[in-house]
Amino acid sequence: MPQLKKYARHILCAIQESTAYRASYFINIVSQFVSYIAIFFLWRAVYTAGSVIGGMNWSDMQGYLLISLFTSALISGSSEFRVSRSIWTGNIAVELVRPVDYQKANFAITVGNGIAEGVLVAAIGLVFAMLIRFTAPPDSLVTWLYFLLALVFSFTTKFLIVYIFGLFTFWTTGGMGLSWFRRGITDFFSGAIIPLSFFPGWLQAVSNVLPFRGIVSVPATIFIESMPKSQILASFAIEAAWIVGLWYFAKLVWHFAMRKVTIHGG
Repeated sequence: MPQLKKYARHILCAIQESTAYRASYFINIVSQFVSYIAIFFLWRAVYTAGSVIGGMNWSDMQGYLLISLFTSALISGSSEFRVSRSIWTGNIAVELVRPVDYQKANFAITVGNGIAEGVLVAAIGLVFAMLIRFTAPPDSLVTWLYFLLALVFSFTTKFLIVYIFGLFTFWTTGGMGLSWFRRGITDFFSGAIIPLSFFPGWLQAVSNVLPFRGIVSVPATIFIESMPKSQILASFAIEAAWIVGLWYFAKLVWHFAMRKVTIHGG
């Protein structure tokens, strides 16, 4: 129980920090909102009246874009650069002497940021839905429950991928290139840029076994009710396996990173 209280404090402090810096907090979310307006009009131009592409009609694509906006914004740039920034500046030394697990503490902080940012993103998403006249949310309680569980998997998976790439900064001179590379492969294989159903068969098969799919594609396709229940459960099983694997892989990367710090004198 005392351990849980430690990480609960991390969550509360992260919420307070996110809401304290309101300007950067708001600008970060709005910038993503503007980019998705551009993406929305791009897809609107692709779809003609009554057309169906990749098994999705225009109403499905609207719902897909809404969830893509929400899941992509849950972990912001500030969360992504927290680990790499602490390594660049040397503040990682301070983190090492704190009586908490570094990985769990970062997850708690990211949860706090996600709660604070998620409220605003949800509000902006609601406004966006009204602007585009989206009128086809799920009407099944079971679908909403699956969707909420998919969001938990999405958030945890993205945190672990971001965290691991942040740790790679120990072996580089900067983290910007790593961040761009991480964003590129994540956005592509998660379906944030193009829905995975639009991919050729062989690329869909590759995407289906990678962890990125659970970040956008799974929650979005559950939301628009285009994924059968059997596939939902199979996707959750794959995502759970990836989360466990990524969690312990992150522990392994941290172990080797600490050996590197020791070699260079801390």
